[in-house]
Amino acid sequence: MRKLRIGFLYPYSGVFTKLKNDFRLGFELALKKELPSVEIDSIAEFINLGDYKSVEKAINKLITFDEVDLIIGIVGTKVIINAREIYEKYKVPVIVNNLGGYIPTYSFRSEYLFYNSLDLWKSEWTMGKWAQKQFGGFPAISMSIYEAGYNLHECFRLGSSISGAPFLKMDLTKKMTGEPDTFPLINSLLKHAPGHAHVLLSGKEGAQFLDYYKKTSLLNGIPISVNPFMIDDCLEIKDKAVEHVFSACTWSYLLENQQNRSFVDNYEGAYSRNPNAYSMLAYETGLIICEALKSLGDQSYSGEILAKKLAEAISEGPRGKVQISTMPVNANHPVYIRESFFDHKTATVKNNVIDVDGGVSWDNPDVLTAAYQNESGWENPYLCV
Repeated sequence: MRKLRIGFLYPYSGVFTKLKNDFRLGFELALKKELPSVEIDSIAEFINLGDYKSVEKAINKLITFDEVDLIIGIVGTKVIINAREIYEKYKVPVIVNNLGGYIPTYSFRSEYLFYNSLDLWKSEWTMGKWAQKQFGGFPAISMSIYEAGYNLHECFRLGSSISGAPFLKMDLTKKMTGEPDTFPLINSLLKHAPGHAHVLLSGKEGAQFLDYYKKTSLLNGIPISVNPFMIDDCLEIKDKAVEHVFSACTWSYLLENQQNRSFVDNYEGAYSRNPNAYSMLAYETGLIICEALKSLGDQSYSGEILAKKLAEAISEGPRGKVQISTMPVNANHPVYIRESFFDHKTATVKNNVIDVDGGVSWDNPDVLTAAYQNESGWENPYLCV
């Protein structure tokens, strides 16, 4: 069989500073494990912040000039479906990987479109449901205008309402450039004293908020949950004061199952560093591609045949069963509730899994309503800014 030509789409990320390398290493690890003899030509394209024009230009180039057989991209859910006319016209399969800031809708389907995501929208719904059940009262959300441009806060609201939240208090910091200023969010929590607080911030804003929170003794009685990337194991937070903070995610570095421990151990053994969420997504994507190639055997392939094999492929990854077809979307991974703790051995903050929930389906009527209501126009995949 001739070499498989794969085009990769990479955006800039200020949070995942080594995004391209993390993704590449996870993908290569899967190939080495499942098909060490496979030969691949890869072409990488930079797509800036993942806006539609940059993605459209890159896809056109990869298909018409580089003549790739397959495209794998870290691309936003809205953007990749808007580019559907291009890859469907040329019958080139596209596998999108992202953190899941947006809920996929009924329009998010194509025989040439494949989806592998952390599904943070689902985690937010679960976090709201769990926190409201645990702590009661009314919840409050503190976030930036950036995070407000996705479906995350609305999913948290829906989840908390399932558990009986009477209402939700929402505070927004509108500053998007320059030095962060999250103290008004702290003041609002002090003023309203919610039953529990949820924080949707990232980068410097997230770090500043947590610093204010731990230093404000009057907030100690307010349980806090956060976007998982405010306090993720892989971001190497070393402040032991930031403990007992809750988060929810479909994958965790400390997830105890055979497939995840094998992935983590092999990744650390090969690269002497911890895998992060994008390493894991790339690894899962690599496993699925290997399954598709195995089913091809020695026969030659076209875009149509490869798309068919990808749609049929099933593998076992760090989160369990992996299926990436969008006919319909598969977003069935359970959500893990985590609580941060200080690991004295490594002098870092980590997250123990303390509960698990099946989450909510993307086609839940209330969830879909939230998806269709979002009109922010944010195009980039979440945290790729």
